Amino acid sequence: MLVYGAYGTGKTTLMGSAVDIPGMRDVLLVDAESGDLALHDNPRVKMPDEIEVARVTNFMQVARVQEFLRAHVVRRDKDDVEGMRQVEAYLKGVDVSEIKQPRRFRTVIIDSLSEVESYCMSGLLGLNEGEVLTGAADDVDVARFDEFRKQNIMMQMLVRALRDLPMHVLFACSQQYNQDELKRMHYGPQMTGKLAMQVQGFMDVVGLLKTGTIDETGQAPRRLYVQPVERFDAKNRRAAFKGTHLDNPTMTTVFQAFGLDK
Repeated sequence: MLVYGAYGTGKTTLMGSAVDIPGMRDVLLVDAESGDLALHDNPRVKMPDEIEVARVTNFMQVARVQEFLRAHVVRRDKDDVEGMRQVEAYLKGVDVSEIKQPRRFRTVIIDSLSEVESYCMSGLLGLNEGEVLTGAADDVDVARFDEFRKQNIMMQMLVRALRDLPMHVLFACSQQYNQDELKRMHYGPQMTGKLAMQVQGFMDVVGLLKTGTIDETGQAPRRLYVQPVERFDAKNRRAAFKGTHLDNPTMTTVFQAFGLDK
């Protein structure tokens, strides 16, 4: 599932609420935006402390997490506790003795795919954030066709590899818009070029999360569109759900609506 929307609409909250579903635990949040604070003291997420957070700051770290999950699920499905301890210790960079009870991950959240793509391009350009901030910005290379082509290939490979894991895979993404010849805006996930449409093809569900006007209680209602009823991208392959949207969604209500809570 990919959920996109403007900043502050609650994408991280929606996906983090997966931890409240027993069948989706354990949950690993791959945090590329330092956005896990949104999960705490949040009435929509009942068990935020049960979410394992892996903070990433470059593309190779995200790839390393994918490699960990690929090794982890093999050992998880074999109930190989010692093997799970070893690969979890590798991910965290600690001695295996520090992993007393390994996690059994059934859900991974990528927050956000837009930021991971930005990391990918930075890596291709050989950018070092520290050097740029200390005055070397004039020497930064500009991305050309070859870098964009490599970025597209690398991101497609990463998304496919994550999608193919035997677990729930949830992607958060920022939103962007394009204008047609009539100056009408069309919204979609914030990805570069064709990648914005290509990644949608890998998903079972693509949803646009929007917020409404703040009510008298100070809360803003949220609506998750899973059908393109207006000028935005959305899709739903789950035949069990015939509607166009869900109001104030959590992963529990999404599971129920899509017939996955059986």
